[in-house]
Order: sequence, then structure tokens, then C-alpha cells
Amino acid sequence: MKTTILTNNVKRNYLLVSFIFAIFFSVQNASAQKVTVKGVVKGKTELNTELLMGVNIYLKDKSAITTSNRKGEFTFPQELNVGDILVFSYLGFIKKEIKVTRNSTNLTVILQEDDNEMLGAPNTNKRFSSKKDRQ
Repeated sequence: MKTTILTNNVKRNYLLVSFIFAIFFSVQNASAQKVTVKGVVKGKTELNTELLMGVNIYLKDKSAITTSNRKGEFTFPQELNVGDILVFSYLGFIKKEIKVTRNSTNLTVILQEDDNEMLGAPNTNKRFSSKKDRQ
């Protein structure tokens, strides 16, 4: 009788451990899905929305990078993991970060125009005078 109780406990423990490993590997597989990301980048100004050529697109904290073509289209050079973050940056526009999901296969990214002020010479009424001795 004691041996049947032991074998039942061993079988139950074996099933429990197998079940835990199955769940662990299925969750790990789901988070390690690879996605090919491509899309179009547009810029929204006060007047209209236009396609942007030469937008820098890079993977946050990594060295992978690409740029958009003349039609604003891009294809990221490597497959990305779900949860990776893509950063879109272009001069005169606010940087935008997008988290990669399973549905990120065809993106349309719209960058907002940044309010930039030109820096100029300070306005002063003082006349310039040289400190050299005149001879």
C-alpha cells in the first residue's frame, strides 16, 4: 500500500513539473516572436502632412539603423522581437518611439513638427571700442 502511494505521488509530481515546463516554454516562445517591420513615415506641419525622406529609424539601445527612402517608405534590416522599441528622428520634428507588437508589420508613422526658434545675435545699442592704444 505504501509503494502505491509513493508511485502516485511521484506520478503527480512528474505531471506537475512537466506542466510547469510546458507553460514556461510556451510563454517564452510567445515573447520571442520575430516581426519584420516596414512602413511609411510622414511629417505633420501646420499646413499639411507630407512624406518624409531620410528619417533616421533605429532600435533603441542597439546599433541597428535604417532611413526612409524618397517615398517615405522604410523596411527595418532585421527581424525585431515583440517589445523592442523603434525610434524615429528627423530634423525639425519631435522624436517618436514606437513599441513593436505582433501587428507592427506595416506601420504608418506621423511625426509632429517641433517648434524651433532661430538663435540670432543679441540686440545691443553699445558701440564697439577697441582697447588697443592708438598711436
